Amino acid sequence: MLEGTLSVYAFGLIFPLALAGGLLFLIRYYIKKTEWCDSDERLDGKTVLLTGGSSGLGRALSVELAKRGARVVVACRTKARRDSTAFFLRSKTGSFNVRVMFMDLTSLDSVWEFAREFNESEERLDAIINNAAILCESEKTADGFDTMLGVNYIGHFLLTLLLHDKMRKCPDSPTRVLNVVCSGFRGGNLQDLKNLEGQSEGAYSIKQHYRNSKLAQFLFTKEVSRRYREMGIVSFAVDPGLVSTNLYAHLTGFSGQLTQACAKVLYRTPEEGVQTILYCLLTKGIEPESGKLFRDCKLQEVHVPEWDDQAAKALWENTSDVIEQKGIKLNFEEAEEE
Repeated sequence: MLEGTLSVYAFGLIFPLALAGGLLFLIRYYIKKTEWCDSDERLDGKTVLLTGGSSGLGRALSVELAKRGARVVVACRTKARRDSTAFFLRSKTGSFNVRVMFMDLTSLDSVWEFAREFNESEERLDAIINNAAILCESEKTADGFDTMLGVNYIGHFLLTLLLHDKMRKCPDSPTRVLNVVCSGFRGGNLQDLKNLEGQSEGAYSIKQHYRNSKLAQFLFTKEVSRRYREMGIVSFAVDPGLVSTNLYAHLTGFSGQLTQACAKVLYRTPEEGVQTILYCLLTKGIEPESGKLFRDCKLQEVHVPEWDDQAAKALWENTSDVIEQKGIKLNFEEAEEE
């Protein structure tokens, strides 16, 4: 009798645990399942600019690019990270064709100075990978923008505009602009992007503001393609999937700790996460898909009628106006004329 009761208790304990473990395994398998970029394309003689290259996706990508022979220029937001990243990449890859420069995306002046120095000192630019991102509580950049919108979108917008002439003159065409987004951008609010300085009523939603910033990057991708394609510049939005990086380090409270724990256990590694970025950078023949979204090395359809070319154009013009109102020029020619 006692043995039968214990068996029932054991079954009642083990079965739920086994069920939970099996479900966790399936979730992990689904999230981590990775389509690998099998291209053996080399990048010898080409220059690739990458933001956010000191950790996570950016660091894994920098290593891969250097191994393929590219001249890799990494933008880092602190001088300490600049020095440590340069040492890491050179020791890891054996390549001394790596340059690490300081750029703080929370300051438009810093972005402008970075672009000026790059433009004057580098011979060519074959690709820009706008990878740096931040996920944080309500804060403001040095220019008064919501920090997530400023770092994830506006800083990259200015950087790309300032360097597009360098890309246009690159002897190997087409050159490429890659914007790293996330699947959550589909929850972004187009109306929120009409106010780029992030003034809103009610409680601050980290998730919503992050999604808005990534929606802005997606629309930016579309407009880069429309404006620059005839100049020999194509653009792609890239969704790397859920990746275990330090992106979640600023999240607080129980939900923040839970997210960080899930990232470590369930999410893709940075090496897995960079595969679609590599695909869009290396693969020939996808140029007609410029302005579109890729995930798992495949084209993804995005059907949201209001996110049309007119919306992308309006966001571009609004962003340009706001930046110029801060006293920042959108090209070097205008600055030289003053």
